[in-house]
Amino acid sequence: PGMASTPSTEEMELVALKVPAKQTGKFIGKLKAAGKLLHIKRVKPVVNVPGEESEGKMKLVLLSADVKSLDLSELPSELREWCISGASVIRHRLAINSERHMTLQEMLRRILPEGVPATSSFETIGHVVHMNLLDEQMPHRKAIGEVVLKKLKSNHVRSVVTKLDKITDKFRVFPMEVIAGDPNLVTEVKEHGCKFELDYSKVYWNSRLQTEHARIVSTLDRRKDVVCDLMCGIGPFAIPAARNGCRVYANDLNPESYKWLRNNVKLNKVEDKVSCFNEDARAFLRRLTRDLLDKKQPLFTVVTMNLPATAIEFLDAFIGIYPSHFKQNDMPRIHVYCFSRGDTLEDMTNAAMKRIEGVIRAKVDRNAHDLNVHDVRNVAPKKNMLCVSFNLPRDVGCAQSSEADAKTTTDQDASKKRSTRDGEEDECEKTAIAGPGPKRKKSEP
Repeated sequence: PGMASTPSTEEMELVALKVPAKQTGKFIGKLKAAGKLLHIKRVKPVVNVPGEESEGKMKLVLLSADVKSLDLSELPSELREWCISGASVIRHRLAINSERHMTLQEMLRRILPEGVPATSSFETIGHVVHMNLLDEQMPHRKAIGEVVLKKLKSNHVRSVVTKLDKITDKFRVFPMEVIAGDPNLVTEVKEHGCKFELDYSKVYWNSRLQTEHARIVSTLDRRKDVVCDLMCGIGPFAIPAARNGCRVYANDLNPESYKWLRNNVKLNKVEDKVSCFNEDARAFLRRLTRDLLDKKQPLFTVVTMNLPATAIEFLDAFIGIYPSHFKQNDMPRIHVYCFSRGDTLEDMTNAAMKRIEGVIRAKVDRNAHDLNVHDVRNVAPKKNMLCVSFNLPRDVGCAQSSEADAKTTTDQDASKKRSTRDGEEDECEKTAIAGPGPKRKKSEP
């Protein structure tokens, strides 16, 4: 349809049926059933006849925008004949506020060329809207960004970004472009009573995981659990766990994540509960365990490993880290995240367990080790993000030094040969990949 535009108002030229006021109900019913009645959010499909408002004897029933001809050729033949026999067909110009009356998808459809999909899905991170535009949408990204900014400005949105490429940075930060609005991506989000500040261009945040964060925190016992968050990002597990009363050791390799983690610990007033570290995950786990044992301090009882692309590979760090006299009850509970492919959830679970048991060189028993596999979300066709939770088998944690060395060497060699296909997927959930280097970086006692 033709239209004239102002910054917030558009005029749509529509086909309308002029009908007796008492018969509008019949026309609305038939047109709605055929999908030919105007349907725009907060816009009534029946209006007064211009110039005849005082009389009110006749009304205009507005047809959907795809009906363009006065002979109603776009309608099914039986409905067309019925409408023509009982109504006058005219054109009507309808003024609408696009920001208020149209959905984002409808607004995008009006600016994009035919054949370019009007995808309208997005994620909101504070004042930032993150979109994953398709290749065919990229030439129009600036226009799309302006429409999104215009539509969502009442929600305090100030910036719109799109991902440019797959994740290649070792800290798992994807390259992005600001396609509209403020280039400053330092923002704040709230999740389950906690505040998190972050620079979205330098760390990873996924608002779709808030339910998963809450699920894990709800399993913690504030009276006895000590948490080791190996790949903590800016603290979406660590800080809620600390607010729940748990002692937390939080680590991430990305210096930016570490900076914002420390900031968020102070912001949420849990400095007495959280110790922050900026180290390699494998070396950190072993050093922390050794330090706690030497100082006779309580060991961590729960370990979270939320780096689904590669976290499984770091399970070899648990081999032989405990003294031989430790019992199964002394072993920590591990929550390791991964991507897994398969036709069914059972196939994905079996594939994940095969990888896990291959790395730790031991079987994880559903009963003896309280195995649980949680389907977090679908990330691609036949590919899901899973959380595999289990109590570390004692034979792994208490492996003798010679056996542990042999296992670790074998696993690290296998890790180098393992396909990195999952690690290259766009759907990576964390900011930092914890590499195998032993060098210790910054830490906060």
